[in-house]
Amino acid sequence: MALEFREVTEENYQEFIELEVKPDQKDCFFFKSTKPNMMTLAQAYIYPERKVLAVFDDDVLLGSVFFNPDTAPPDKSRKAWLTRLMIDQRYQGKGFGKRTMELLIATIKQHHNGRQVKLGLSYEPHNKLAEKMYTDLGFNHEGDISGGQIVVWLDIE
Repeated sequence: MALEFREVTEENYQEFIELEVKPDQKDCFFFKSTKPNMMTLAQAYIYPERKVLAVFDDDVLLGSVFFNPDTAPPDKSRKAWLTRLMIDQRYQGKGFGKRTMELLIATIKQHHNGRQVKLGLSYEPHNKLAEKMYTDLGFNHEGDISGGQIVVWLDIE
């Protein structure tokens, strides 16, 4: 199995927007939807500095990441921000979320050419699965809360 990021294209966008999380997970997104990829594409239009990528395992479309690889000027503290990670309900519980995060961390590390960077993200306090995954990956809660969500950071070197 070869997990990789691919661009959203004319050939795959329909399947991309049809990916869906479990009904009880819709509250994990601020816009309360089981189909967050449609909002992701709309936000990518408004925020062109952010990247939206489809997550594939071989030729199976599993989910998406929506992130900003670089939120600071070169002379400032280097930060990246993950706006959204989404794995379709059919593929959850199989380690794809963690593997996707590991791939994203490697992608951001490559983008920054070995310079230290902090990757930040936020999640809903009731999302204990996300909390465990991010903690297992080394993310730390420094006390920040944004819009009621817990903000965590990972130092990437």
